[in-house]
Amino acid sequence: MNNIFKRWKISLVILGIAVGIGFFTINGKSKVEKDDSNNIINNSSEVLLSSLDEKSLEYEDMESDYKELEYLESILNNQYFVLINRDNRLDKSYVPSNLKKSEAKFLEYVQDNNLESATSAAAKKMFDAAAQDGISLIGVSGYRSYSLQKKLYEARVREKGEEKTRAYTAEPGASEHQSGLAIDILCNEYQTLDEGFENTDAFTWLTENCYKYGFILRYLKGKEDITGYNYEPWHFRYIGNEEIAEDIMNRGLTFEEYINEVKNKIDELKK
Repeated sequence: MNNIFKRWKISLVILGIAVGIGFFTINGKSKVEKDDSNNIINNSSEVLLSSLDEKSLEYEDMESDYKELEYLESILNNQYFVLINRDNRLDKSYVPSNLKKSEAKFLEYVQDNNLESATSAAAKKMFDAAAQDGISLIGVSGYRSYSLQKKLYEARVREKGEEKTRAYTAEPGASEHQSGLAIDILCNEYQTLDEGFENTDAFTWLTENCYKYGFILRYLKGKEDITGYNYEPWHFRYIGNEEIAEDIMNRGLTFEEYINEVKNKIDELKK
């Protein structure tokens, strides 16, 4: 892409030199010759300048596309934009390098209250902001290791069967909780992980404000065929970019849909 820009710049310089040569060439000629030459040069200059303008616009468009391509690729390479689902699993040995005990309030009896450090800080800010608005948020689950997720999944399969378990529970390696970027959130007034949470003031506050702290609602109602999981109004995912989080929330996108949009745009720009 950089070589293309260089070739355009060289072309612009050559065209500019051509205009200059035409100007200096007429200095030694008679008045009639100069007048004729002036007309020729003027016409040629107009054509050349028009061509310069067109090429300059084409160059600016290419440069703009290149910058957009760089930006989109940086999104996919960002650690906070890793897509985790049944088709994109974490290795069983994966453990976030910067796990820490959550700064946000968790249920006292919950042991999996660790989060990735930036996620923890963002969750604390979000919980504090909610409290200022009279909303008491409370964490229910944070980081889960591969082995813990395996035990949880197998226990639920024994209790509910494979089909029902898969609707709400990720297999080991397919859980966002293993990344330390996901947090299950309820409130003091409602502490049951079910769809009833969506009827609380806490859920309303979260859907209206979570993006301000880099979070998105991860598993949407009506998008089960895309995410692979049933609707979970309590499951929020940290992506770290407030503007993109706002866009995702405002458009009602799943994380899968957003990532696919980015990949499709990259493919278009590379054609």
